[in-house]
Amino acid sequence: MERIPSPKDLRGAAAVAQSLSYVAGLAGVIAGAVLYNEGEVAFAIVVWVLTFAAGAILMIAAFLTRAIAALLGRVARMESDLAVLVGDRARDRDLGPSPDPWVRHPPPL
Repeated sequence: MERIPSPKDLRGAAAVAQSLSYVAGLAGVIAGAVLYNEGEVAFAIVVWVLTFAAGAILMIAAFLTRAIAALLGRVARMESDLAVLVGDRARDRDLGPSPDPWVRHPPPL
């Protein structure tokens, strides 16, 4: 079975995707400017459009990766909270009815 990446791994991947987006944008601007100065206006526009699209796709991927990392973090916290609640419930069943009125969880009926 494959290992599920941790939220920390996903945040790192999102940072890499965002950095690549900036690099693609910068490379597109430079390449388009060089082509434009050499008189290749049509190719310059094509390069600008393609690198803009590549940068936008990488930014969207970074955004979605960060969202998945946040969801995985929340799921992990919910699992730990649920484990505590199940443990409390099992402990209450083992102890039986409590004469203490200040018990957080009432015994099952």
